[in-house]
Order: sequence, then C-alpha cells, then structure tokens
Amino acid sequence: MEIATLFAQLHTLPNIPKVAQDLTVQFDNPHSSLDAVARTIEKDPVISAKVLRLANAPRFRGARESASIEDAAARLGFNTLRTLVLASAVTGLFKAGPSFDLKAFWLKSFEVAGICRVIAKKIGADSETAFTSGMMHNIGELLIQTGAPEVAERINAGHRGNTPGHVAHENLQLGFGYPEVGAELARRWNLPKVIQDAIAYQANPSQAPKGNTQPWVVAQAVLVADALENHGGLTDAAKAALIPPLIEPLDLDQLFAALVPVIAADKQFAELLA
Repeated sequence: MEIATLFAQLHTLPNIPKVAQDLTVQFDNPHSSLDAVARTIEKDPVISAKVLRLANAPRFRGARESASIEDAAARLGFNTLRTLVLASAVTGLFKAGPSFDLKAFWLKSFEVAGICRVIAKKIGADSETAFTSGMMHNIGELLIQTGAPEVAERINAGHRGNTPGHVAHENLQLGFGYPEVGAELARRWNLPKVIQDAIAYQANPSQAPKGNTQPWVVAQAVLVADALENHGGLTDAAKAALIPPLIEPLDLDQLFAALVPVIAADKQFAELLA
C-alpha cells in the first residue's frame, strides 16, 4: 500500500475546526490579547465548556468559581489555553476500533508533548512548536487505524502502540509507519514545515534537515515517555534506562524535577478530554 492509497480510503480527511485554526493564529500573534482569544473561544460551545471545566478544576480554581470565558482565560493563561484548544480540536477528529485504546493513546500524546515543551525550553528551542510536534508525533497512527482497519487490527493484536516493534510491523504490513503518515497529514493540514519534519524524522533525527532541532526533541521526549511508562513514572529506574547517545546532552536530574508538575497536568488534560 502507498500512503496516498491510505488517505484515499478515508471517507473524508479530518480537518481542524475553523475556530481552532483562528485560535492557533491568535496564539502565534505576539499582539493578541486574552480578551480577544476569549471572544474567539466563545464561538465554539464545546471548547468553551472545556475551558470552563478546566478553569474550575482543583489545580486552577481560586476562591471562587469561574463562570465566564474571560475569567477562565485569565486564570488559565496563554500556554494552557493553547494546549487545551489544540487538544480539543485534534482529539475530536478521530475514532478507532475496539482493539485500540484511544484514551491511552491521547494520554501518551499529551505526555510526549509536555516533555517536548520542557526539553525545548532547556535547549533554547521553540517550546510551543515542540509541544505541537509532540502532540502530533503519532497522529499518523490514528489514520492507519481509520484508513486500514483490518491491517490495524492485526497489528494491534501483536504489538502495542508507540514501540519499535509496532512501527516495524506497520512497515512490514503497509510499507510505511505512523511517522510518514503523520507527516503527510501535517502537510495536508498546512502545518509549518518544521512540524512536518519533526514528525517525519522522529525515528531518525540525524537525517532531519540541518538546523531543525525539533526531530531530536520529539525523539528524546518519546524515549523519556517510554521510560516513564516502563519503569513506574519519574523513578530512578526510569532515569537509569535513559542512556546515551540519543538522550545527550540533557541533565536528567533537572529534567525529571521539571516534569513533576507536567505529568500531573497531562493526566488532567486526558481526563478532561476523555
């Protein structure tokens, strides 16, 4: 099968809602205000409801309940709003078969995205581009689940997602894996080339275009997320499992300390969007 065939088998190509596209432009504009963002959020009742729900969650709630989008936006801030809008827009676009754990998929996506943001800040890369790249890094998996369900069922039966064995099995069955599919979707969505490349080269960042550090950030974040999953979270065992050269030059003690609140926030987003 060719990637074009996979996309052709989809009844309709998932598209990011117009309100979410408008909000993404606003978030990228340094002159945007929270009031303007709030007015755009109000145009979408689903995103509005999720913003209010998160603003009143224990992590953000103050002495009183937030009852307006303006108040909720001020309470959450730009970065959290951006995360919520992107997550809400993307998670509502896809469905999968009974053998695929969609909730676990999105939890892992949020976790990788959050780790990407932390790593990017530490190396001086664009943290919001890193977050988007991490959030989208395995989005191609959902297109494989949707566009090639019979093949996906066979793959799901033998290999859990986001492992080298899973990607290798996809390549054997289809001729490509989720990084290539995700990069093609990012291209069709007109996402920036830097994000397309971050998704495409996550498994071989050394082959990425010169000067683009985002594939390295995604590769490192996936490695860290896998270690956390396999070794009980932010533990010494997880830290010991992260060995050079890919993880260099990160200070793992500093990274793990910075990830404590990030992992907690990831779980809140997963619960909010479940």
